[in-house]
Amino acid sequence: MKIFMLRNLCVLIFFAVCVAAGAQSSGDKLFLEGQNLQKVLTVGSQNAAIKKFTAAKVVYMTADKKKMCDNQIAVCRSNIRSLSVKKPKKSSRKSKEEAVVEKPAEKPVVEVKKRTDVKLRLSEDGLEFKAIPGDGATQSVDVFCNYDDWAIASCPDWATVYTAKDKFTVEVKDNDTSDDRFGHVTVKCEDTEVVLVVKQKKKSFKDKMLDKIIKKKK
Repeated sequence: MKIFMLRNLCVLIFFAVCVAAGAQSSGDKLFLEGQNLQKVLTVGSQNAAIKKFTAAKVVYMTADKKKMCDNQIAVCRSNIRSLSVKKPKKSSRKSKEEAVVEKPAEKPVVEVKKRTDVKLRLSEDGLEFKAIPGDGATQSVDVFCNYDDWAIASCPDWATVYTAKDKFTVEVKDNDTSDDRFGHVTVKCEDTEVVLVVKQKKKSFKDKMLDKIIKKKK
């Protein structure tokens, strides 16, 4: 009878050792899985690691192993708190060195309205000069305009125009060509223009003879 009871006791001890060994192995596996998850620094991974350490704590038989699980769970929770803190947004302002130099603001283009009420006319439609004008080398024309900024836009290259208030003077040189010559003096104010016709006669036979006499005297 004593032998039978001793044998049963041995069997129970062996079974307990086997169960403890199996629990130890299962707990170690869960603990290792928890450590691998703990290395990934995300909130989801830390929560998954806590579950693994909690399961390992249930399986472990010794107080030291259970305390080890509690320590790792505390580490995971600390990681979660750190990961949950919102990081301050980076300032969008650039440093002075990085600041882009802004282009100076362009000045608005002021549109100048053209005058449509300009009134412009001349006292003469045309002027006629002798081939050798002499004392009559200059002639004047009056300008009638409701604005003072009228100007001479063009004139013949053989004539010179001098402007004054409300008038201008045309001066011509001797006509050394063999034909009558014509030109135009254009007076302009804003978009309004008037044209003066300038004519200079060709030299007559008498004029040519006088030229020869004058040249001989020189």
